[in-house]
Amino acid sequence: MRPWPGPALRDEADELFPQGWRRAAIEAVVAGGVQPELVESLSPAERERFEAVAAERRRVAATLRERERRGEDPDPDPLPRTLSASAVIDHERCPKRFYWSVVRPLPRFSGPAARIGTEIHRWIERRASGQGRLLEPEDVPDLTLEELAGDPGRIERLREAFLASRFADRVPLAAERPFLLRFGEVTVGGRIDAIYTDRDGRWEVVDWKTGRRPSSDDPLAGLQLDVYGLACVEIWGKRAEDLTLTYVYLATGEEVSRPMGDPAAVRALIGSALDRIASGAFEPTPGPQCAYCDFRAFCEPGLAWVATQGSGLSPRPA
Repeated sequence: MRPWPGPALRDEADELFPQGWRRAAIEAVVAGGVQPELVESLSPAERERFEAVAAERRRVAATLRERERRGEDPDPDPLPRTLSASAVIDHERCPKRFYWSVVRPLPRFSGPAARIGTEIHRWIERRASGQGRLLEPEDVPDLTLEELAGDPGRIERLREAFLASRFADRVPLAAERPFLLRFGEVTVGGRIDAIYTDRDGRWEVVDWKTGRRPSSDDPLAGLQLDVYGLACVEIWGKRAEDLTLTYVYLATGEEVSRPMGDPAAVRALIGSALDRIASGAFEPTPGPQCAYCDFRAFCEPGLAWVATQGSGLSPRPA
């Protein structure tokens, strides 16, 4: 996460080595080698071994010196050629989060909200395929008591919200439908939660959300459904005017529906996002997403943003 050579951790720098131990080691190689009398005291076998080890370390040091001289990374991280729609949205919210998730991925924390969201999506998919009735009503997902302690009964409430919705007794045309869209050399993929159709052949593209509805001024709130609508137009040949895009927020029982917009505008928007990704600029963009970012602990701009917000943070979306 930090330039090499140099202190990877703050505590590697001290009074003797203010630039860090690793840089000091490189400077020591430049300054000189082992005293001759120490080498001369070695046996022939020991001296041969010493020369071999020293030659290898001189080669490594020379590589690091050259890298320092050029001031650049000789092996830049390759940009991915296949991205998920959610990854593109992640980049638009915070390029640094995208970098740590996709370009140079770091471990992610799969917390209770993510696991519950995954379970609810699977449960709805099983119902759509006719398997829901094979499940016992008291079946619960494989979640620990610790994970559910903060919000007891949440699984049941989310299931009840789905069963109370207008989709509970409808059979979708497709559930968890995958797709791939080409943008030049990059492919953007995703998986549509559900597609419903009526007698006139119109489609309603539905995405289940187990989190709360985002604020109305969020410019990226509808982008996921826009990409799904673009897939329906370009892959399955539907007309934009025959598409309705719907978010169902199970935590509150709210539905937000709207017609599909201009597919060309959606394609241009995604293309612009991919151009920004290709430019290699991954600076952090602090904002509400910092409240639930897995990388906040070592992101100084994110920590600073959260510190200014106090306790009034939005819940993690799902």
